[in-house]
Amino acid sequence: MSASPQVRYQPRGPAVMAEVERLLAGRTRDIRLRGELGRLFQERSWSRTAKIIRAWMIWVTLLDVLTLGLNAILLPKAVALSMLPPACLLPPAALATAFIWRKPRGVWLQRVSLLAGLFLILLSVALVGVSAGGEFYERHLNIMLFVAITAIIIFAIPLAWTMTVASLALGLYLIFQLQNPGLERGSAVAGTLFFASGIIATVVARRTITILAQKTFLLELRDMRRVAELADANARLERLAKTDPLTGIANRRWMMETLNRL
Repeated sequence: MSASPQVRYQPRGPAVMAEVERLLAGRTRDIRLRGELGRLFQERSWSRTAKIIRAWMIWVTLLDVLTLGLNAILLPKAVALSMLPPACLLPPAALATAFIWRKPRGVWLQRVSLLAGLFLILLSVALVGVSAGGEFYERHLNIMLFVAITAIIIFAIPLAWTMTVASLALGLYLIFQLQNPGLERGSAVAGTLFFASGIIATVVARRTITILAQKTFLLELRDMRRVAELADANARLERLAKTDPLTGIANRRWMMETLNRL
């Protein structure tokens, strides 16, 4: 049975609580959780983050398989077959990432697995359009950016990871657009800059959501400490009420309560 949140995430030591008070006294946008506070926040949020990542990976896999089936039915056979090899890259990458995120592991393994999995997913979506060519070329590049944006929005991961995902998506988009036979180099760069502005705004929004979640966590820690201090004060008052101040032994009130209890 897992420990209750108040026991599991109870801050340790006055230094931690001093840091909590310092962060809450400053501006919200300046909140940065480091050391023990960062560890406690990651421990608290890991389960929810892992569930979201696993669900996203599974749904992306299902949608990929469904799309392949529809393409086989609706599109010419030659086009559908050209899409098949790159599309088969996505399910193993997504399911492997979901498997790794089933339980807590080393931070480096979580980071490498997530970023590698997302890169292969984005690459697979882009290559499907590149392989099919024609109208599918740019369409699937736009779909790739949409997939990246959804991951940026819903994955509560460190900012450095989020920026890496954004860079991978924009880098793939620019590389494939520069190779697009139906697009001039200037148009490819202009299109990348246009989408970059939207992705940067999304990263900033994700960072704001993370900061607000961290502030909520700090408020919870402060409230937990205050509740613990209040409980200690009440316990001390109760002991004083049942103890003779001169002798330090139990008084008549303690005796009557004990007799009534017996």
